[in-house]
Amino acid sequence: MPRDPGRSSREVISGSTDLLPEEANLPSVMEKDALDELGMRRPVIAAAWLAGLILILPVAIGFAGGSPPHRVLGFVTAILLLQGLAPPAGIGMGLPVPHLLLITTSVAIGVFLGVFIICDIFSNRSARIMRWIGKIQATMGKYRFLNRYGDLMLVPIIWMPGIGLYGTPAVAWFLHWRRPRSILLMLTGWVIACLVVTGVTEAILTMLPPPF
Repeated sequence: MPRDPGRSSREVISGSTDLLPEEANLPSVMEKDALDELGMRRPVIAAAWLAGLILILPVAIGFAGGSPPHRVLGFVTAILLLQGLAPPAGIGMGLPVPHLLLITTSVAIGVFLGVFIICDIFSNRSARIMRWIGKIQATMGKYRFLNRYGDLMLVPIIWMPGIGLYGTPAVAWFLHWRRPRSILLMLTGWVIACLVVTGVTEAILTMLPPPF
Protein backbone atom coordinates (compact mmCIF):
# COMPACT_ATOMS: atom_id res chain seq x y z
CA MET A 1 0.00 0.00 0.00
CA PRO A 2 1.58 3.34 -1.07
CA ARG A 3 2.10 5.82 1.72
CA ASP A 4 0.30 9.14 1.54
CA PRO A 5 2.88 11.86 2.14
CA GLY A 6 0.17 14.04 3.65
CA ARG A 7 -0.51 11.57 6.49
CA SER A 8 1.70 10.73 9.44
CA SER A 9 2.85 7.18 10.18
CA ARG A 10 0.55 7.09 13.23
CA GLU A 11 -2.46 7.92 11.04
CA VAL A 12 -1.52 5.20 8.55
CA ILE A 13 -1.26 2.56 11.28
CA SER A 14 -4.45 3.53 13.10
CA GLY A 15 -6.43 4.45 10.02
CA SER A 16 -7.73 7.53 11.83
CA THR A 17 -6.83 11.22 11.69
CA ASP A 18 -7.77 11.81 15.36
CA LEU A 19 -4.97 13.01 17.57
CA LEU A 20 -4.04 11.13 20.69
CA PRO A 21 -5.27 12.72 23.94
CA GLU A 22 -1.85 13.93 24.98
CA GLU A 23 -1.34 15.59 21.61
CA ALA A 24 -4.75 17.25 21.71
CA ASN A 25 -3.90 18.91 25.02
CA LEU A 26 -0.74 20.50 23.72
CA PRO A 27 -1.18 24.14 22.65
CA SER A 28 -0.33 24.98 19.09
CA VAL A 29 2.47 27.36 18.21
CA MET A 30 -0.08 30.09 17.56
CA GLU A 31 -1.68 29.57 20.99
CA LYS A 32 1.70 29.71 22.72
CA ASP A 33 2.56 32.94 20.92
CA ALA A 34 -0.80 34.41 21.89
CA LEU A 35 -0.29 33.51 25.55
CA ASP A 36 3.21 34.97 25.53
CA GLU A 37 1.93 38.11 23.85
CA LEU A 38 -0.75 38.55 26.50
CA GLY A 39 1.88 38.14 29.19
CA MET A 40 3.99 40.85 27.59
CA ARG A 41 1.07 43.21 27.33
CA ARG A 42 0.27 43.21 31.03
CA PRO A 43 3.19 45.52 31.90
CA VAL A 44 2.10 47.78 29.03
CA ILE A 45 -1.41 47.94 30.48
CA ALA A 46 0.03 48.77 33.90
CA ALA A 47 2.20 51.51 32.39
CA ALA A 48 -0.80 52.92 30.52
CA TRP A 49 -2.84 53.14 33.72
CA LEU A 50 0.04 54.79 35.53
CA ALA A 51 0.66 57.29 32.74
CA GLY A 52 -3.01 58.16 32.38
CA LEU A 53 -3.93 58.51 36.04
CA ILE A 54 -0.62 59.68 37.48
CA LEU A 55 0.55 62.02 34.72
CA ILE A 56 -1.99 62.89 32.03
CA LEU A 57 -5.13 63.39 34.13
CA PRO A 58 -3.37 65.43 36.86
CA VAL A 59 -1.86 67.72 34.22
CA ALA A 60 -5.33 68.15 32.70
CA ILE A 61 -6.81 68.96 36.12
CA GLY A 62 -4.04 71.46 36.77
CA PHE A 63 -4.52 73.02 33.35
CA ALA A 64 -8.21 73.50 34.11
CA GLY A 65 -7.25 75.28 37.33
CA GLY A 66 -4.63 77.49 35.69
CA SER A 67 -1.60 75.62 37.06
CA PRO A 68 1.32 75.01 34.67
CA PRO A 69 2.33 71.40 33.91
CA HIS A 70 5.74 71.64 35.60
CA ARG A 71 4.10 72.68 38.87
CA VAL A 72 1.58 69.83 38.67
CA LEU A 73 4.30 67.30 37.89
CA GLY A 74 6.27 68.60 40.85
CA PHE A 75 3.26 68.00 43.07
CA VAL A 76 2.79 64.50 41.60
CA THR A 77 6.41 63.75 42.50
CA ALA A 78 5.71 64.98 46.04
CA ILE A 79 2.69 62.65 46.26
CA LEU A 80 4.73 59.63 45.15
CA LEU A 81 7.44 60.46 47.70
CA LEU A 82 5.51 61.92 50.65
CA GLN A 83 2.20 60.10 50.03
CA GLY A 84 -0.43 61.36 52.49
CA LEU A 85 1.82 64.20 53.66
CA ALA A 86 2.01 65.74 50.17
CA PRO A 87 -0.90 68.26 50.37
CA PRO A 88 1.20 70.91 52.18
CA ALA A 89 3.64 70.76 49.25
CA GLY A 90 0.77 71.37 46.83
CA ILE A 91 -0.48 74.28 48.90
CA GLY A 92 3.02 75.73 48.94
CA MET A 93 3.13 75.44 45.16
CA GLY A 94 -0.02 77.52 44.91
CA LEU A 95 -2.38 74.79 43.71
CA PRO A 96 -6.06 75.38 44.52
CA VAL A 97 -7.26 73.00 47.22
CA PRO A 98 -10.09 71.40 45.15
CA HIS A 99 -7.71 70.68 42.26
CA LEU A 100 -5.08 69.51 44.72
CA LEU A 101 -7.46 66.93 46.17
CA LEU A 102 -8.54 65.77 42.70
CA ILE A 103 -4.91 65.28 41.69
CA THR A 104 -4.12 63.27 44.83
CA THR A 105 -7.19 61.10 44.17
CA SER A 106 -6.21 60.45 40.55
CA VAL A 107 -2.64 59.53 41.51
CA ALA A 108 -3.87 57.20 44.25
CA ILE A 109 -6.22 55.30 41.92
CA GLY A 110 -3.43 54.91 39.38
CA VAL A 111 -1.06 53.52 42.00
CA PHE A 112 -3.71 51.12 43.34
CA LEU A 113 -4.40 49.68 39.89
CA GLY A 114 -0.73 49.57 39.00
CA VAL A 115 0.15 47.61 42.14
CA PHE A 116 -2.69 45.15 41.47
CA ILE A 117 -1.52 44.52 37.90
CA ILE A 118 2.12 44.16 38.93
CA CYS A 119 1.15 41.65 41.63
CA ASP A 120 -0.85 39.71 39.04
CA ILE A 121 2.17 39.54 36.75
CA PHE A 122 4.49 38.17 39.42
CA SER A 123 1.92 35.71 40.76
CA ASN A 124 1.33 34.23 37.30
CA ARG A 125 5.06 33.54 37.01
CA SER A 126 5.65 32.10 40.48
CA ALA A 127 4.13 28.85 41.71
CA ARG A 128 5.52 29.56 45.18
CA ILE A 129 3.53 32.79 45.44
CA MET A 130 0.38 31.02 44.30
CA ARG A 131 0.83 28.33 46.97
CA TRP A 132 1.41 31.01 49.58
CA ILE A 133 -1.76 32.84 48.54
CA GLY A 134 -3.68 29.57 48.69
CA LYS A 135 -2.55 29.02 52.29
CA ILE A 136 -3.56 32.57 53.24
CA GLN A 137 -6.97 32.15 51.66
CA ALA A 138 -7.46 28.83 53.43
CA THR A 139 -6.68 30.48 56.76
CA MET A 140 -8.96 33.43 55.99
CA GLY A 141 -11.76 31.04 55.09
CA LYS A 142 -11.88 29.80 58.68
CA TYR A 143 -12.91 33.23 59.93
CA ARG A 144 -16.19 34.47 58.48
CA PHE A 145 -15.81 37.87 60.11
CA LEU A 146 -12.52 38.52 58.31
CA ASN A 147 -13.99 37.43 55.00
CA ARG A 148 -16.95 39.77 55.36
CA TYR A 149 -15.51 42.79 57.16
CA GLY A 150 -11.74 42.35 57.10
CA ASP A 151 -11.28 44.68 54.16
CA LEU A 152 -12.55 47.57 56.30
CA MET A 153 -9.06 47.56 57.82
CA LEU A 154 -7.81 49.04 54.54
CA VAL A 155 -9.13 52.44 55.61
CA PRO A 156 -6.74 52.87 58.57
CA ILE A 157 -3.96 50.76 57.02
CA ILE A 158 -3.39 53.34 54.32
CA TRP A 159 -2.60 55.90 57.04
CA MET A 160 0.30 53.84 58.39
CA PRO A 161 3.82 55.06 57.55
CA GLY A 162 5.76 52.51 55.55
CA ILE A 163 2.61 50.91 54.13
CA GLY A 164 0.47 53.75 52.84
CA LEU A 165 -0.08 54.20 49.15
CA TYR A 166 1.98 51.24 47.94
CA GLY A 167 1.65 48.62 50.65
CA THR A 168 -2.11 48.81 51.17
CA PRO A 169 -3.12 47.55 47.70
CA ALA A 170 -0.52 44.78 48.08
CA VAL A 171 -2.19 43.76 51.36
CA ALA A 172 -5.61 43.73 49.65
CA TRP A 173 -4.18 41.64 46.82
CA PHE A 174 -2.49 39.08 49.08
CA LEU A 175 -5.64 38.64 51.17
CA HIS A 176 -7.70 38.31 47.97
CA TRP A 177 -10.26 40.92 48.93
CA ARG A 178 -12.66 42.07 46.23
CA ARG A 179 -10.92 44.67 44.15
CA PRO A 180 -13.71 47.21 43.49
CA ARG A 181 -14.61 47.29 47.19
CA SER A 182 -10.93 47.36 48.19
CA ILE A 183 -10.22 50.30 45.88
CA LEU A 184 -13.24 52.16 47.27
CA LEU A 185 -12.13 51.56 50.87
CA MET A 186 -8.51 52.48 50.18
CA LEU A 187 -9.63 55.61 48.38
CA THR A 188 -11.88 56.51 51.32
CA GLY A 189 -8.96 56.25 53.74
CA TRP A 190 -6.71 58.17 51.36
CA VAL A 191 -9.17 61.04 50.88
CA ILE A 192 -9.77 61.27 54.65
CA ALA A 193 -6.01 61.46 55.25
CA CYS A 194 -5.54 64.14 52.58
CA LEU A 195 -8.48 66.18 53.90
CA VAL A 196 -7.12 66.06 57.47
CA VAL A 197 -3.60 67.03 56.41
CA THR A 198 -4.94 69.80 54.15
CA GLY A 199 -7.20 71.14 56.89
CA VAL A 200 -4.40 71.17 59.46
CA THR A 201 -2.09 72.91 56.99
CA GLU A 202 -4.70 75.57 56.21
CA ALA A 203 -5.32 76.11 59.93
CA ILE A 204 -1.62 76.56 60.62
CA LEU A 205 -1.26 79.01 57.73
CA THR A 206 -4.12 81.14 59.05
CA MET A 207 -2.39 81.40 62.44
CA LEU A 208 0.93 82.51 60.99
CA PRO A 209 1.60 86.22 60.71
CA PRO A 210 1.34 87.60 57.17
CA PRO A 211 4.66 87.96 55.31
CA PHE A 212 6.17 91.40 55.07
